[in-house]
Amino acid sequence: MEQYPAAETMSLNNEITILSKREGVNIIGFADLRCLSKEVRQNFDFGIVFALSYTKEAMSENKGGSPQRYHAELRSINKRLPELAAMIADLLIGRGYKACIRVSSTVVADEDHRTNLPHKTVGTLAGIGWIGKCALFVTEEVGSALRLGVVLTSAELECGTPVTKSRCGTDCACCADACPGKAVLGGSWMTGTDRDEFFNARACYSAGHARARATLGIDETVCGLCISSCPFTKRGLGYE
Repeated sequence: MEQYPAAETMSLNNEITILSKREGVNIIGFADLRCLSKEVRQNFDFGIVFALSYTKEAMSENKGGSPQRYHAELRSINKRLPELAAMIADLLIGRGYKACIRVSSTVVADEDHRTNLPHKTVGTLAGIGWIGKCALFVTEEVGSALRLGVVLTSAELECGTPVTKSRCGTDCACCADACPGKAVLGGSWMTGTDRDEFFNARACYSAGHARARATLGIDETVCGLCISSCPFTKRGLGYE
């Protein structure tokens, strides 16, 4: 069995990381949120962002036209994220800090599919990835084949270096070519770029809804073709 140092000898970052990795978290990062307004960050100065990845099989099958495994993993991950967030928050509260959970089940988007503090914003501030051309969060490890959870906290953490611009290839159009809704408008993200300048969220959700009805027979928004077609996803998970 792998041995870890006692909690009292570890930094809080390491303690959170080790606990999260034991529970199946694939990627974790720590962000200084003080560049954002207090209202947006709910008066918390720091954030922890963590990711659960889809499997190679789910992404490969979805790219090939069969989204059943992808949909099943989507539901499973959505169920697991709040549990992981609560675990991290409990650790922080047990150390005497304040903590607030932000996962998809607790954050309500507006009619334009926006939230006041997107998980991917915390991810870029933590330095674990960037915003792709299809407005999804992209990482070197698994591309965009992941879902994020966030815990805001008063604990002063050791934070990563923010990513301030896209690392997607300038000429890459894989997600645009795969999108049935033609939602990818071109251009690349950098800090301060509004999503609507390079991505049409309403077109994405409309096409995703149509694909879910056609392939799964459900009244949900499930597509993921941009995810499974992303070169970073394919390289990270190891499929073509």
